[in-house]
Formats: sequence, structure tokens, C-alpha cells
Amino acid sequence: MATTCPTVFCLVYHVAREATWSDGTAVTAEDFAYTAEVNRVLDDAVRPPGYDLISGVDVIDDKTVRVSLTDRFGSWQGLFARVLPSSYESLDVVTMPKTGPFDVAAWVEGDRMVLGRNNAWWAESDPISGTPVGTVDELTVRFIDELTESVSALEDGEVDVVTARPDEEAVARLGDLDGVVMRVTPGPFWEHIDFHHADNLLQERWLREAIAMAVDREAILDATVRLLQPDALPLDNTMYMRGTQFYEDHYSVDHDPDGAERLLTNHGCVRGEDEVFSCAGRRLSLIWASTSDDPAREAIFTEVRDDLAAIGIELAPEFRSPSAFVNRDFLFGGPGVWSMIDFSWRASEDPGAAAATYYCGDTEMNVNRYCSDEVDTLVRAANEIVDPERRATTLNEADRRYLADLALIPLYQKPNLLAWRTPLIGPQPNYTTSTDLWNVGAWRGPDSLTLALPSEPLALDPLSYEDESANTVMSALLYGAFGLTPSHEYVPVLVESVDLLEG
Repeated sequence: MATTCPTVFCLVYHVAREATWSDGTAVTAEDFAYTAEVNRVLDDAVRPPGYDLISGVDVIDDKTVRVSLTDRFGSWQGLFARVLPSSYESLDVVTMPKTGPFDVAAWVEGDRMVLGRNNAWWAESDPISGTPVGTVDELTVRFIDELTESVSALEDGEVDVVTARPDEEAVARLGDLDGVVMRVTPGPFWEHIDFHHADNLLQERWLREAIAMAVDREAILDATVRLLQPDALPLDNTMYMRGTQFYEDHYSVDHDPDGAERLLTNHGCVRGEDEVFSCAGRRLSLIWASTSDDPAREAIFTEVRDDLAAIGIELAPEFRSPSAFVNRDFLFGGPGVWSMIDFSWRASEDPGAAAATYYCGDTEMNVNRYCSDEVDTLVRAANEIVDPERRATTLNEADRRYLADLALIPLYQKPNLLAWRTPLIGPQPNYTTSTDLWNVGAWRGPDSLTLALPSEPLALDPLSYEDESANTVMSALLYGAFGLTPSHEYVPVLVESVDLLEG
């Protein structure tokens, strides 16, 4: 049975022989079957990608399970990101058995969570990093919503590890602190400027190119992200983030304001008495939209406003509160609502999760209404390519065309901060998994540590991946079929191997 596939595509999981739950029982094929079933019945809005394609699950033996899908699924390595125990009817993560290096010892709501070492942890070495098992037996997670307080707590020795989004003050204070290691690295949120492609003029590539040539991305980075991370580079890909194995540079517009102005005049645009160009009888006054709560976005607007003013394009700012900004009527409003928009996407652990961003038509993610049949076709084709390298090649080709057509202007990845006190050894940033606890089982040094998180998990829901703080804690508790390294390579964790079968 395990060598045949009754549908279009099947995955045969060979569960790791040594993998056990914290209650001492083995991780089995039944656990994978149970995990598939509870995810399959979730509503479309919250169900992780791929589970809607599962048409059947067959347990072959204790350590072998076949999952049948109605279509090929390119993101198959992301399935079973958390495997749940079939022997435990409740989905209460606090009390259910765990596969990770830690268990929940206590949760004092509004204050802290205490994680104790899983004494039945099955791994001989950390399964994702491959490094030896660590010595930390207890991890207290404190919820400190103000970064200044977290930094003070690290300075005073009240906490040992801080993970957060940095600001200039925190970076300066930690950089001068003896006995503290600080890493500021590119994070999972990437900032970009979108054009409203339903706008009659912005539909013209020559106008988007003139704007892109006028915008000085290096100056934007100097005024924003490089204040925190001096060696930050602009982002030149929208599918893959810098530092990951499939990243390629695709955006290649040089800063050339004189060339930008020539493009305008070559297409019949004429400066008015106020120095603002008119094109096809329309004055180039564009509505710029962004959120009002972010100094970096104010700096981006100031830089772009001045850059565009130099070539005769006026920007009219529309700054809104975050709640008013993410309102669907605003984001998906017509070109009279906004012309250019500055915001960020969260990079998905797999590009397939954001595929709808590139689809033609009215999708939940195509905010800028860009449509290219070639890009749409490539992204949809990649969804069904199961070989990771061929799939990445296809997605990179889609991205190359997307950025060559100037669908948007990518800027940079927002930085993440990870800082810890010596003599702790082992912390390593890993934004690809939305957590810096990805290798906590290998941390060495003190027997007990305290970690500061900027927010408390709303809940430890094993079926939800939206809460960053919950994801951080969950990574120490529950493993999946595969884990992700900082370079975005999938490595087997709860499986020895997976067979890919065509029906």
C-alpha cells in the first residue's frame, strides 16, 4: 500500500524511530493522521495551506503513514509543522505531551511562563541545528511590552535573553554593555512601496520607472534601517528574503533623477507654473498612504516626497492609524483613495503561502491590483512543483518578471534584535521560523534562564500560527515533521524521510 498512490499526489511519511512524547510514548503514524484530521476541518480562513488538498490518510504501520492529496502541493515540506498527540483528546498545549525540549511548568497570566526541561526528550542532539544537547533546564518567559524595560532588565541581570524589534536607543545601550552579546539581523517583515495599478497613469510602466529611478533607496536605508543595522542591504526579491538559500537579486533600478525627468518629458509630460508635471492632461499629484505610528515610515515619506518633487511629482500624504489603514475599504479602495502605499508584508515560511499576492483578479492579498498573466501562470505552476530546487527556480523567475515590470519598489527587511548575557552560548537568530527559540534545546550555560518577550501569547493554540509570541514559545514545546534552519533549509525532525508518489 505504501508504494502506490490512489490520487494525484501522495506523501508517505516514515516517522523517526526514536521520537517520543514527554509521557514516554512513541510518536506514531496515528499522531500524523490525527494532526491531519484536526487541521482539515478548520475554517478556510485559519486552516494552514495544504490541508484542504488532503483526501485521505492511511496508517500503514506504527511508523508509516500515507497522506493522499487531490493535487500536487509544492509546499509539502510545510505540512505537519506541529504534530499533535493522538492519544490526547484535548488541544490544550499546557497539559498535552510534548516532543520539544521543554514542557510548560507554570503560566502566571499577565506575568510569566515557566518552561521546564522535558526529561523524556528523545533527541541525542538538537535535531534542527545538529549541535549537542544543551544544559539549560528551566526557562522563565517574562512578558515586558516596553523595549526600554527589557533592556534595563538585561542590564540589571533580571533577564538573560531579549528578543524584540529594536530601536536606536536599545541598540546604543546594548552595544555599550559589557557581558552582553547583541545581534541585529534582517527580520521577517519587509517594507515596500506599492503602486495602484488600477490608476490609469500608474498602469504605464514608464511612469512607474520614472518614479523608481527618482527614489533613492540607499538614502531611505540610511534614514531608517541603517540607524539600527549599519550593514543593512536593500531587498531585491519579494519571494525570498536575504540570507535564505534561494535568494536572488532581481530589482535593479539605479537612482537617476535626470533620467527619470527625461522619461516624463519623452512621454509628453509638461511642467506647470508650480513645477509639477502634467501628463495626458493630468497633474501628477499622487496620494501617498501609510501608517501614522512609525517614525521610519515618516522618514520614508520625507525622502520619497523630496525625491519626487525634484522631478516634478507631488505627493499628498494620507497617514492613517493602523486600524484605519488595514481596513479593507481603504486598502482595496480605488485610485482616488491612494496612489502609492508604503507598508510591510510578513515573509511566509514558504512563498506558497503568499501566492495570491501575485494572482490577477480580486484576491485577498493583491493589494496593488498588479496583473501579469506570465507572473500569475508561473506562480500557479510553482504551487504544484514538488521538487524544492525546481520550484524555487520557477518562483524566482516569477519574481524577476514581477520586479522587472516594477510592480512595486522593495525597500528592506525590518531588523530583529536578539541579545543575551554571557556565559550563555547557543542563541542564534532565525526569523524564517518566526522564533529565536528554534534551537533552545542546544543552549548551554546557566541551568536556568529568563527570556523577555514583548507580548504575552493570547493562547497556546497548536492550530494557529498568527501570534508571534505563541510561536516563539511553541517552538520549544512541539516539533513538526521538518524544521527550518536560519538559511531556510528544511531538515527532518519527527520523520526519517518522506516518499513522494505520483498517482
